[in-house]
Formats: sequence, structure tokens, C-alpha cells
Amino acid sequence: MPKINGFFTPARGFGLSSKLASSITYDVLNFTYSGNLTVTNNGTTSVDIFKTSGGNSWDNQAYISTPYTAPCTIEFYKQAAAGDNGASYAMVSWNADPTSDASYSSLDYASYPYSTNSYYVYNNGSGINPGTSWSTANKFYIVYDTDGYIRHYNGSSLLYSVYYGTGNTVYFDSSFYSPNGTYGGFSSIKIIKAAWNGTSYR
Repeated sequence: MPKINGFFTPARGFGLSSKLASSITYDVLNFTYSGNLTVTNNGTTSVDIFKTSGGNSWDNQAYISTPYTAPCTIEFYKQAAAGDNGASYAMVSWNADPTSDASYSSLDYASYPYSTNSYYVYNNGSGINPGTSWSTANKFYIVYDTDGYIRHYNGSSLLYSVYYGTGNTVYFDSSFYSPNGTYGGFSSIKIIKAAWNGTSYR
């Protein structure tokens, strides 16, 4: 697998288009986060975040102060049971105002994958159930693309899309409810200034 600027990246045909393969890199992520969160590898290109203490409440967040514009993509993995196990409540979002508060209600376009039987999203505090199942083995992608759409992928499967508008500034934001070291957070969080299309970046 080839290296780009010192980081291993997928070879042609395995996630990056040949046009971008020589120049694209993941961003270094520096999170500001609440005290009940365990953040592993902060300040690197791949970070794990879990709520590991405190009570069951939407009272913890992790966010990045770096602004992004389209195209940009958040990557992560999430563990969950086939049904609601009561321990998987956490959200990741592209958000315009990450410092507002720690609650999910202030997240603009959030992924809420707490049950593999059905994928949920929260847009500005309103829950939406696209009704699509997903796999913990597949990486999630939340894409803000140049056409103004935000798209949620699980691997190559498009789970949900919504029009947000072009030219907006967004930030990584999140909200955590369940204190659980396996289910209560996200692993291998990455951000890349490119748009995932289901098979590759462009």
C-alpha cells in the first residue's frame, strides 16, 4: 500500500481515485472535549472518542475549531447491536456552531447509528429514520459535497441525503449520551478535504 506524505493510503481501486492518489491526505485532528470523554490519539489523523464516565445524558461533546467547506468528509466506525442495547447513544455531525452546547439538539446534520437494524439521523434536533440497515464492519462517511448535499454512507451504501446549500462553513461536532467504552462512541475518526462517492474519493 503506497505512502502519501508519510501516511499509508489506499492503492488505486481501493478508495482513492487515481487523480487524487498523489495529493490527498487526512487532516490532523485537534479536539476540544468534555471531561467524561476518553479521547485517544488526539492531535493525529485518526482519533477514537468514547464517553467512559458520568450519567446517561446528552451532556458531553467533542468538536474541532477548524472550519471546512465542501468538499469534505468525516469518516468513522461505530459499534452497535442489531436492536437498541441502551448503550450506543452518540452522534457525529457537520455543524455550523459547535460551541453552542453539548446537546444533540444543536447539531445540524448528525449521524445517529445506535442500532444496525435501522439507521437514524438528527437534523437540527429533529429525528429522521431512513429505515436502512447498516454494518459495523463498514466505515461511515458523512459527506458535504460541492453540490450542496450532505450524504451519509456506510461503506458503499448511501443511507441518507439532504440538501444543505452550497458555500457553507461547517465544523466537526458531536454529542454523547451513553457511558460505555465499546458502544458509547466512535473509532478511527478522520476528516478529509474530498467527497466520498460510495467507491472512491474525488
